[in-house]
Amino acid sequence: MRFCKLIVLFFLATVVIFAQSSELLFFSPWSLPILRDSRLYQISSFDRTGGNDDRINLKPDETRVIANIDGPGIITRIWITIDSRDPYFLRRILLRMYWDGEKNPSVEVPVGDFFGTGFEYRHYVSQFVGMSSGGYYCYFPMPFNKSAKIEVVNETGMEVYAFYYHIDYQKVKEELPENVGYFHAFWKRDIKMNSKKNYVVLEAEGEGQFVGLNMNMQSYDGRLWFLEGDEMVYVDGEKFPSVYGTGTEDYFTSGWYFNKGEFCAPYHGLIIKDDSLARIAAYRFHVGDAIPFNKSLKFTIEHGHANTEVVDYSSTAYWYQKEPHKPFPPMIKASLRIPLRVVVPADVIEGEDFKPKGRNIEYSIEDMSDYGPDWSGLKQLRVTTRGKGREFYITLDGLEEDKYNLDVYYTKGEDYGNYKIFANGKTLGKIEGFSETVVPAGKVSLKSITPDKKGKIKLSFKCTGKAKKSSGYAIGIDALHVEPDRKYISEWYIIGPFPNPRRSEKERLGLDIVYPPEREINFEKVYVGADSQLVSWKLYKTPKDGRFHLWDKVKPYELVVTYAFTYIYSPNERDVPLLIGSDDGIKVFVNGKPVYKKLLVRISEPDQDRINIHLKKGWNTLLLKIENNFGGYAFFARVIDFDNELIITPVRK
Repeated sequence: MRFCKLIVLFFLATVVIFAQSSELLFFSPWSLPILRDSRLYQISSFDRTGGNDDRINLKPDETRVIANIDGPGIITRIWITIDSRDPYFLRRILLRMYWDGEKNPSVEVPVGDFFGTGFEYRHYVSQFVGMSSGGYYCYFPMPFNKSAKIEVVNETGMEVYAFYYHIDYQKVKEELPENVGYFHAFWKRDIKMNSKKNYVVLEAEGEGQFVGLNMNMQSYDGRLWFLEGDEMVYVDGEKFPSVYGTGTEDYFTSGWYFNKGEFCAPYHGLIIKDDSLARIAAYRFHVGDAIPFNKSLKFTIEHGHANTEVVDYSSTAYWYQKEPHKPFPPMIKASLRIPLRVVVPADVIEGEDFKPKGRNIEYSIEDMSDYGPDWSGLKQLRVTTRGKGREFYITLDGLEEDKYNLDVYYTKGEDYGNYKIFANGKTLGKIEGFSETVVPAGKVSLKSITPDKKGKIKLSFKCTGKAKKSSGYAIGIDALHVEPDRKYISEWYIIGPFPNPRRSEKERLGLDIVYPPEREINFEKVYVGADSQLVSWKLYKTPKDGRFHLWDKVKPYELVVTYAFTYIYSPNERDVPLLIGSDDGIKVFVNGKPVYKKLLVRISEPDQDRINIHLKKGWNTLLLKIENNFGGYAFFARVIDFDNELIITPVRK
């Protein structure tokens, strides 16, 4: 009985609290028993003729006001559904909202992002916005005193044949209290975040509170390392952020790179995790943890730890504040809002950096921003020849290795021709350039090209004709991605693990402790390793991608060191480059002597460190000592052999 009384008292106290603020009355289940002194109205796209055509059509470039409401009132629900032939309508239809006759919108967001994600339609549900079985909904309360105006803008370039909508609002009798803020939502995008500065989600001025965020993120290198970025929120001009996070997925109330996949909860969720495209779409709403500000708020987030990752970031920030608000910057044009169709790596040579050579050719640098966000630098090199049999060439120089692989990123269009690509007298690839619309075509890959003795590659493009529908012989070169044709050391003897005592993150002692493989190389012996286990040498082949994983070869694999050994035969005395990558630290021994050491925490990548090692004539020994802190454990290693004279093998013959 006493417990029941406590429940009733709690309920009544909650009702009293809500009853004191009419603006809150509509948005809590606890307030449902309280009879409301208001009237609910719905504005919708119903057929005014009495028929069943309950929709509106939006002509190309049309701005249509779908709600014009006199206040005071509170919008309590928005629902829409759309039929558009544009595959990117989620980003090319805008939603705008204005309160109390203001000239600058308080909401200006692409329709897909406002309801969760602009990548694609994805069924998900949350407390405030969502995409539910073909529809889109919003339950953010949107109070206003004098008026509310909602409009949609069709920037798809084609007619939207069906746009259905409901806008529900409560008409109230008295003006809203002074402490009630107006709803705001702002969208922005940085197509290629490659600066050392944080991505800025929002810079607001005035008095208000931040209540939510969704982000759409895509990497340029196929990895999710951008999730290492921390959020940093600066309130009222403070120099050090009062909110300082520990990782992007942590901000979205998840962990470990969202390793359990997609989910939706009332206040946070993962709408999309596409590992094949390195895409993430996630949301979080701040309810009990809303971030108040009296003068200003600056919400930022790193793109990777210390802003090291190159990423396409877009975000929708939701907040309430008193008017007036800081006007939004101009919305970027529709072509630059669509998701990436082709991801051009960050470390490319831009097409516009080349000066093509050839007889009777014309070339120019062309702005591609009207066609999409995909072109690196939003430009391309456009070359036009006079037809079949004509050719031109571009030159790459400053090349130091013996072979290279090239990816040529190119364009298709209505006046583009067909070309074969040559180097050193060999046909390496071809381009078929016609498309009825201008689109990024992806890449053509050219394998194992040998530079000349001056370190140059002459890349020739010869026109082979054109498609019947094409009106010209142009070719568009966006960028060239140049990578050494890496030949990794193909086989290793491995032994381990051995202990790696840890005093702190920066004090791990294993690289400096001398274990038996540093004293002798004897493949027959057995030694005592980590956890008192017996360890011996085992022979393993290197995977094709060069990443030699150790976590699956030694147990335990954290706080340990492991050795990798091979022989190198040289016909004469020489210095050669050794290129290594490691997770985490590494120590290198040549002919029994330490020549290099690096203690750090990192994820292994090719060619992170380059050192010159001295080889004597005849057989040499190369011993790597790889240490691990926590997590992944792997290494890369290769030797540049300019003359192809070295023999690298763990088994000496």
